[in-house]
Amino acid sequence: MLSDRQRDMLTLIEAEGAQYIEQLAARYALTTQTIRRDINALCDLGYARRFHGGVDVPVGARNISVNARAALNSDAKQRIARRVAEAIPNGSTVFLGIGTTVQFVATALRDHQSLRVVTNNMDVALTLSDTPQIEVHMTGGIMRHNDRDVVGADVLHYFDKFYASHAVIGAGALNASKGILDYSYSEAQVTMKLVENARQQFLVADMSKWSRDASVRVVPFSDVSHFFTDALPDQDRVHKSLETSGIRVEICGGDL
Repeated sequence: MLSDRQRDMLTLIEAEGAQYIEQLAARYALTTQTIRRDINALCDLGYARRFHGGVDVPVGARNISVNARAALNSDAKQRIARRVAEAIPNGSTVFLGIGTTVQFVATALRDHQSLRVVTNNMDVALTLSDTPQIEVHMTGGIMRHNDRDVVGADVLHYFDKFYASHAVIGAGALNASKGILDYSYSEAQVTMKLVENARQQFLVADMSKWSRDASVRVVPFSDVSHFFTDALPDQDRVHKSLETSGIRVEICGGDL
């Protein structure tokens, strides 16, 4: 179990890059020995990586930039987004989380009426910024430039203020036995909070996520009500895992 300070350190590392022990000690008004103990705990759990005098994210833990991700499998993401929008009625309260597929969902929701959208995704907020019939709540937090979202304790506290009808969540990777995975602890914490505070959970992810490699567990498939995707891998263990979990799978094929 991480302390609030350790979670805050992870947020800083993921949002701003490498942090130095002396700077962290000054930030938290603590001794360097205490900071080293926190760093050791984070590294032992695999959430961070030591270097001489400081700490950074583990090697290979960063996702590619949001612009690059948005261009990948864009046709599939649009099909998924359209189907999700059809499943969300007017007047709903909707959490829109982290990820480029979620941004496509925001675009598909632009013509909805009387929605309340709560998000930590800056691209989602901008997509809906000229839709006066949609009430948009943007959380506070620490901005991650590479992802154009915000993370941290303020984000978690803000989502706790709502109980949404729908939570739309993305994933860094999917695994038949582990469920939903992501690249950072901060991302995983946000997604878990959305799942916890919504009546229905809509996972949106194209088939490529089954071949991605992320190391932070988010939630099992059994915690999510619906899975919208373009296709499933031809693997018995994937189909069995989804069937056993009880998640409803929606295959979003066909023309746009």
